[in-house]
Amino acid sequence: MPSVCFVDTNVFLYAKDPTTPGKRERAIEWIEVLSASHSVVISPQVLNEFAHNVIKKLKHVGPDLLREYLESMLPWCTAPLVAATSLGGLAIHRRFKFSLYDSVLVASAIASGCDLFLSEDLGDRQRIERMRIVNPFNANPLLYLEER
Repeated sequence: MPSVCFVDTNVFLYAKDPTTPGKRERAIEWIEVLSASHSVVISPQVLNEFAHNVIKKLKHVGPDLLREYLESMLPWCTAPLVAATSLGGLAIHRRFKFSLYDSVLVASAIASGCDLFLSEDLGDRQRIERMRIVNPFNANPLLYLEER
C-alpha cells in the first residue's frame, strides 16, 4: 500500500462524469480504496482545476453540488502550492516535457512525499524521483496496491 498517493484532477472528474461509465467506476474504486487507507493527497490546484472543469463540462452539476464535492475533497488537500512548488514544477516541465500545470502537480506530490501519482495524463509506470506514475484506468487498485 502506498504511504501517500497524489490523485490527479482527471480521476475526480471521471468519478463524477456519468458519460464515461467504465472510467467512472474505476475512478470511484481508486478513490474509495485510497481513502479507506488515508492515502489520498491533493493540492489546491486540483480543487481549482476540478471546479473549473465541472463548471465547463458537467452541466448537470449545479453550484451547490459543486460546493459539496469540493468540501468532501478538503481533508485531502494537504500538498503545498507555494512559490517553491511553481519553481519545482518549472524544473520538472523542462526535464520531462509535461505541461506546466501537470508539472506543478508533480512538484506538489514530491514535496508531500508521495510515492504514487495517479493520472492518465502522464507516462504510465514512469518514475520521478521515488514516485511512480500510474494510469488508474490501466490498473486495478486492489491488485496494484497488493503487489507493492
